[in-house]
Amino acid sequence: MKRFAIRGLIVLAVVVALCMFFSGTIRTITTPKVKLYSPKQGKLEQTVELTAKTVFPESKPVTLPGAKDLTLNIASVKVGAGYEVEEGDLLFTASIADYDKNVQTLRDTYDQTNRELMELEQKNKGVRLRQIELDWREAYCTLSSCQDKELESRIEMETLLRVEGLSLNEDGTLPEGASEELTAAFEKNAGDREALSQAEEAMALAERYNIDENVRSYITGKLSLEEKLADCEQQLLNLSVMQVQVQRVTAPEDGFITEINVKAGETFDANTAAYSFCPAEEMPVLRVDTEDSTLTISKGTEVTFEGAKGSELESEVIATGVTPEGRKYADVELTKKLLKGVGGSSAIADTETTIKIFYKAKQSTTLLPSSAVRGSGEDRYVYVAREQQSAFGTKSLVIAKLEVTVLAEVEGVCSISDEISWEQVAYMEDRAISEGTTVMEYVN
Repeated sequence: MKRFAIRGLIVLAVVVALCMFFSGTIRTITTPKVKLYSPKQGKLEQTVELTAKTVFPESKPVTLPGAKDLTLNIASVKVGAGYEVEEGDLLFTASIADYDKNVQTLRDTYDQTNRELMELEQKNKGVRLRQIELDWREAYCTLSSCQDKELESRIEMETLLRVEGLSLNEDGTLPEGASEELTAAFEKNAGDREALSQAEEAMALAERYNIDENVRSYITGKLSLEEKLADCEQQLLNLSVMQVQVQRVTAPEDGFITEINVKAGETFDANTAAYSFCPAEEMPVLRVDTEDSTLTISKGTEVTFEGAKGSELESEVIATGVTPEGRKYADVELTKKLLKGVGGSSAIADTETTIKIFYKAKQSTTLLPSSAVRGSGEDRYVYVAREQQSAFGTKSLVIAKLEVTVLAEVEGVCSISDEISWEQVAYMEDRAISEGTTVMEYVN
């Protein structure tokens, strides 16, 4: 009997042991597994790659002086966008379209006008101008000249008034807010109006004399023809000079050709800019579009980019701003040495340059794997595993939700402002977990 009792106890012990073993196995199988991470303090580091384009901030369009209303035949073009040139370097060669035809037209006009003048002189060969008639002619010439000058300066002033959205005060003075350019135009017109007023007074005085109508016609007719002859002569001279000049269009000074608008074998309207130019003292920059970058880029930020021979070149941001389209940008300095390192300004003028920016935070923060930080926008949180003990002394890990403030997130690392170094952050779970879930740590 005693033997049976002992056997029963043994069997019972085995059964209890098996139950405990299988219950632990079942709990292990059914409990979510997580990886635990102990938060660390550190400075967030980041290297980002951005694309940049070469920009010449001080570039200005250049039209050919004296070539207004002319059409050119472009023979050859010696430069392209981004070329660095010295004063006198050949940019392109050209000739005036229909040059011979234009010259002949002006000569025909000149000859015809000269014949009319000779006929007028022949018709009035007996006329001898008296002093009062000479005075009248002088007053007439002065009045005509003053009228032209006053009209020109008045149009310039009124144009600037319209552009600046202003109008003269009732007493004829300039309103507040006028630009320096408008002020200068106003003062010039005031001087021209004063000169015109004096010329009108002189003409009124000259009109008191009894000037024969035939003499008046002779004086005004001769002045008109002489003015027309002078205009033809000036046009012929300008055309001849321009024909010589466009045969060799050269750089006005040391600098950069930032844009070239002429093409060999094509015609060109000289009313528009032939090219754009940036003086040598105004270096180009690498302009980076930073609108979509999460990294704060400011003046002094260090950058690197690849040189022509694969070498790493170093520079820094010298300015930031916003484009007319509203996009943020940063300008990276290009020195003469750096330009040489990339193969010259022409090598990067029409291409994009990849730049690298290394960023290291100034202050230490809590750093976590990005996969451990949950949520989106301003609603970010982590799950932490905290140890709890039951009434029977059993210890377990239970999930708690902890809201955090994300400062930055780069390359799989998340920086948060919260100090949680004593917590164990749970992540990489093998199944869904939530606040209050009992979990187990992965065991390798």
